[in-house]
Amino acid sequence: MKRLLIPFLLLTAVMGYMSCQKEHSSDPASVNAAKTEGIKKGEPVSFSVQNTSGQGAKWSVSPSANVTLTSDGDKATVYFRRSGSYSVMATMGSTIQRILVSVTDSSYCDSLRRDSICGFPTDTVPTIPKDTTRHDTCKNCGPHDSTFTLANDHINLSVIRIDTGNVSGLVIKATTQNAYPCTFNTLLTWLSGTNGSYNLEYRGVYVPGGCTSGPVQATSTRTLYPVTDGTHTFKVNVSGVTYTGSFTKTGTQYSFTWNDASKVTISPLIIN
Repeated sequence: MKRLLIPFLLLTAVMGYMSCQKEHSSDPASVNAAKTEGIKKGEPVSFSVQNTSGQGAKWSVSPSANVTLTSDGDKATVYFRRSGSYSVMATMGSTIQRILVSVTDSSYCDSLRRDSICGFPTDTVPTIPKDTTRHDTCKNCGPHDSTFTLANDHINLSVIRIDTGNVSGLVIKATTQNAYPCTFNTLLTWLSGTNGSYNLEYRGVYVPGGCTSGPVQATSTRTLYPVTDGTHTFKVNVSGVTYTGSFTKTGTQYSFTWNDASKVTISPLIIN
């Protein structure tokens, strides 16, 4: 009996050791993440995967509520709008890779990110003063805010698709061609939409008084979400002049028609 018991106990110990080692070893097939802990609400987190399957990675997050996912092949960016634990997964045929992340209750949005992607998919317009430049001769007056016109500038619009389940939309990042004072300048942006028509208005560049850093290009990000299938009018107003085009959504594909690139450029024109 002892002769049978000793090998059995030895085998059990070896199996237990191997199991423990497996539990504590790193999984080379897991999703790579820029960070897994200390993530703030609204903070963009990048994920990537090593894909040798020959099939495009399909990204998903569980739970999917309060999450916005943008993907480009084997890379993805996720914005979490609620605190909690999430599983980010990449499916490539029969292969599934995943990673667990933890989101805190802190907010990524602050006064220095007032015009960033914080808070989407609901677009918010920051409360920023209009042109307050004073033309006076007061020698003791302190620095004051100012707004620069875009009359001699060019706006470049970079467009990416966002997907949340079966619903998709567009994130539109605007960048000026010219550079302006202050690292924390703000491209004043207004977004409106009615009956499937979208209007973006760029009124100028706001520079807070006393800011001496820069110059840098001014940027802003706005979100069209959700977007329904069909053709939509797309207007861009720059310093009071309106430029009109359109885009068509078919499933997850977007195609822009934009004939006047003299003041506004859109890239890419087709998103598959």
